[in-house]
Amino acid sequence: MSRPQALPWWLAGLHLLVLWSFAVAQPLFDLLGKNGEFFAARGSTRWDAIVFALVLLLVPPAVLLGIECIFGGGIRWVVHGAFVAVLVALFVLQAIRGSGAPGWLLVLAAIALGAAGAELYLRVPGARTALTVLAPAPLLFLGLFVFHSDVARLSLSTEAAKAAGERPRVPVVLVAFDELPINSLLNGQGRIDAVRFPNFARLARGSNWFEHASTVAEGTSHAVPAILTGRFPRGGEFPVYTDHRQNLFTLFGGAAKLHVSDQETHLCPPSLCSGLEGSLGSRTATLAEDTSVVYLHELLPDDLTGGIPSIANGWDNFLQDASKHNDPGRVPPAFLDSLRPQAEPSLWYIHFLLPHSPWTYLPSGERYDVRPAPGWGPDEVWATNRAAVDQYWQRHLLQLGYADRVLGRLLDRLRATGLYDRALVVVTADHGVSFRAGQKRRPLSDANRQDIAFVPLFVKAPGQKRGRVMKGPARTTDILPTIADAARVRIPWHVDGHSLLGPRPAERNVILVKDKGKRFVIPIAQLEGLREEALSRQLVLFGSGEPTSTLFAVGPDRTLLGHSFEGGRRVADLDPIDLSGPLAQVSGHATGRSVAVVAAGRVVAVAPIADGRFWALVPRAKLGGKPPVVFVAR
Repeated sequence: MSRPQALPWWLAGLHLLVLWSFAVAQPLFDLLGKNGEFFAARGSTRWDAIVFALVLLLVPPAVLLGIECIFGGGIRWVVHGAFVAVLVALFVLQAIRGSGAPGWLLVLAAIALGAAGAELYLRVPGARTALTVLAPAPLLFLGLFVFHSDVARLSLSTEAAKAAGERPRVPVVLVAFDELPINSLLNGQGRIDAVRFPNFARLARGSNWFEHASTVAEGTSHAVPAILTGRFPRGGEFPVYTDHRQNLFTLFGGAAKLHVSDQETHLCPPSLCSGLEGSLGSRTATLAEDTSVVYLHELLPDDLTGGIPSIANGWDNFLQDASKHNDPGRVPPAFLDSLRPQAEPSLWYIHFLLPHSPWTYLPSGERYDVRPAPGWGPDEVWATNRAAVDQYWQRHLLQLGYADRVLGRLLDRLRATGLYDRALVVVTADHGVSFRAGQKRRPLSDANRQDIAFVPLFVKAPGQKRGRVMKGPARTTDILPTIADAARVRIPWHVDGHSLLGPRPAERNVILVKDKGKRFVIPIAQLEGLREEALSRQLVLFGSGEPTSTLFAVGPDRTLLGHSFEGGRRVADLDPIDLSGPLAQVSGHATGRSVAVVAAGRVVAVAPIADGRFWALVPRAKLGGKPPVVFVAR
C-alpha cells in the first residue's frame, strides 16, 4: 500500500491526543487517582488537581502537534509517524514490563512493536479510523479522574481559617519525628539507651516519658492529624486543613504566634501560616518533577529503575529526597532563630522526616550511598532474605543516631535561650516501622502491629527538672488535650484523647486505624508481650549500651568487632566494592552463620548470612583505601 498524504492538522492532533492518553495520561490518572495523598501532601486543592489533569492531558500532545506542523509535506508525515511509534512503544512497555524478562530486552521489544504499530498506522486506513473512534477516551479518563477517584474527595475550598483564638498561658514546643518505633531507642533494661542515643536520654531525664505510648494510625497522613486534632482517624480524610479544621493551630491561631515547619502535612491553613506551602511556581515545579518520577516507575521494568529516585518514602519531593543537598534534619533558620522567649504567646511545631527512609545518613549527619540490598516490593512487603532486611534495620538505627543529634541541637538551642525551662516541650513520633523478612514494612498487619504501634512520647512541663517514667498507657491523641491542659485553655470541640497531666480513663486496648479506616483493637497486655519479644530480637542483632559505631556489627557474632581475626574460611565470591563514599557495601555469597570483614588484621564489620548471601556496611576510614578481606566467622 502507498503512504497517504498527511492528515489534516486537527485529525493528526486528535490521534496524538488519543495515543498520549493511553500511553501516559491514563496510567498516571489511575495511579494518582487512587492515592489522593500525592496532592494532599503538597497542600493542593481539587482545583489544583483539575488544572494538573487538564495540563497533563492536553499540553504535551499539543506540543507534539506544534512540532510536526513546523514541517511541511512528507517530512511532516514522517515526524508524525515517529511520534506515533514512540507513544505506541510507551504503551506496549507498560503492558509487558511485569513479564519477568530482562528490562533491556523488554525495551527493545517495545521499540520494535512501536515501530510496527506506526507502520500499521501509516499504511492501513482502518488503524487510523480506530484512533478516530477512540476520540472520546481522553475525556472519559479525565472524567473518571476528576469525579470518581480520590481527587473528588479533595476540597475545593480556599476559605480563610476559623480560629478559636485560645491564648496559651505557657510557650509550647511540639516536635514530631517520623517512622520511629520506641524499641529502637531502648537498651537491654527497657530504658532509653543513653550511650547510643544520649539526647533522647537527656530529654527523658528531665521529662515525663510515657513508656507505653502508642500511635493510632499506620501512616503519616493519618497519624500526624491525630496528634494535632486529638481525634481518631477516619477513612477518606487527607492531611490538610479542609479535612481537619479543628486542630492545634486553629486552637491557638489569632491569639498566639505560630512557628510551623512541616513538609508532609498541611493542617495549618495559609491564613495562619503564610508561606508554609511555598509559592505557586515552586509547587507547580515539584508537581511536574514528581509526576515525571512516578511515570518512570510505572513505565520501566524494575531492573531498570535503580537510578530513579524512590517513590516509596513519601508523597512529594522525590528528586529532593534523592539530592545530597536535601537534609531531613535541617531546621529552617527562621524557625531556629525564633526558638527563644517571646513577648507574645507562641507555639512552635516541627515535623522531622527522621529517621524515616530512605536511610542514607550516618549519626554524624554525613550522607552516604550504597548499592542497596533487596528491599521491599509491592504493598511494602519486605524481601524474604532476612540478612538483607537486617541491613535496612541497621541503616535505620544509624539514621536514628542522626535524629538524636538533631534533637540535641534543638535542646541546646532551647536551653541556651532560656525557653526550655519556661515551655511545655513535647517530643513524639507519628508511627513505627517493622523489619521482618517477608512481612509488611509499615502497612498494619498481624505480624507487625507491635512494631508500628509503640512510639516515643516525652512531655516536659514548664519548670520541670526531674524525669519520671510513666507506666500507664497513652495515645498520640492525648497530646493535644495535654497541651491544652498545660496551656490552661479550653478545647471547643470534642476530642478522643485525654490530658496526660491528670486523672484519665483506664485504657486496656491499643487502637490502630488503617489508612482506609479499618480499626484494630488489641489488648495492651498482648501487644506489650509481643513488643518485648521484638526488643529481644533487636538486642541480639544490634546490642545496646554501646556507641553507634558498634552498629557495624550485626548478629550473634557481633562481639568479634574490633578484635584481631586469624584463620577461618575466606570468602572469594564478592560483589564489586565501591570505596568512594563514607561507607562501603561489602556483599557476596557465602555459607555459614556470619561473615567477618577484616582490614589491617582487625574485624571492622560483622554481618549475618541468609540464603547464601550477606551484606555488610563498613566505614571507609577503617579500610585504609584497600579492599577488605572477608571470612566466614562461624
